[in-house]
Amino acid sequence: MKMKLLLTLAFLFIAAPGAFAQAADGAPKMKVAIIDSAVFRDEVLELKAKYEKLQAEFAPKARDLESMQNSIANKQKVAQENKTLTAQQAQKLSDEIEQLKKEYNRSLQDSQDLAGKREQAETDDVVEKIMKSLGQYCAKKGITYVFDARRLQDTGVVVYAAPTSNITKDFISEYNKANPVQTAANPTK
Repeated sequence: MKMKLLLTLAFLFIAAPGAFAQAADGAPKMKVAIIDSAVFRDEVLELKAKYEKLQAEFAPKARDLESMQNSIANKQKVAQENKTLTAQQAQKLSDEIEQLKKEYNRSLQDSQDLAGKREQAETDDVVEKIMKSLGQYCAKKGITYVFDARRLQDTGVVVYAAPTSNITKDFISEYNKANPVQTAANPTK
């Protein structure tokens, strides 16, 4: 626990020496905020629309993969439960299962690769826009540093952050107002 606190303090002093020096000279003090970027996907309306589009695009492939998984599971169940199979039949079934697994893994990898490329193509412009807006938001609010809550939580670096330092909801609200999205549920005027 003490080590994490020391690492946090060391990080802040290394990352923000100018901010601490300016504060000692009487200039404005450093203002730190926390944002939870993991919720952007569901709460930033522009990004949410992109992910809904991608989900619809890849739904048929997901169903195909699920069907392949079910087929493999059914064949494995037959192989395990059916003790009356001859050695030749059991080997043939085992070969079929292995072939299906290879096809499934190839299809899964291809789908993941394509989904990653499509995600990047669909969301990069919105993510860039969000980052630009976040910079403008921070400038307007006088925030000098923003840390991503999920990354901090995953690393265990931050020991405590006041709830008032979390700007996620306020930023998303301002972003969504400035960037309305037309959907069936949310038609823009």
